[in-house]
Amino acid sequence: MELVVDTNIVFSAIVKDSYTRLLLCNQNLVLYAPEALISELNEHEKEIREKSGLRGEEWGELMGLLLSKIRLVSRKDIARYLKKALEFSPDKEDAPFFAACLARDVPLWSNDKKLKEQAAVKVLTTEELVRRISGYKKRK
Repeated sequence: MELVVDTNIVFSAIVKDSYTRLLLCNQNLVLYAPEALISELNEHEKEIREKSGLRGEEWGELMGLLLSKIRLVSRKDIARYLKKALEFSPDKEDAPFFAACLARDVPLWSNDKKLKEQAAVKVLTTEELVRRISGYKKRK
């Protein structure tokens, strides 16, 4: 399954050794993100390090591992989709992620509820992704 991964999913995977981190490393998932992901991670590095407790080599190793699982979509590749993404994105900072979804024709993986308020791009939460991968159907 191919997806664009939201920055908050990556933050979550760094901060806590969780199911989200395992999913990011799942070989059955092909993950993409716009180059803006790197800028956001760098911008919030201090906060992420404090929350995760990771220092020095641990930080570098984990970042290297997680980023090796994500294929970056260049600004050039999303440029033609950015205007459309800005039209429907609930937050302009999320527009590059939606543009990457449009460029790759794949859903967005995010737990941000406001991102589901648009209909142009399918948004899957971690829970929904787990159900899809496992084939589990939620009981009503």
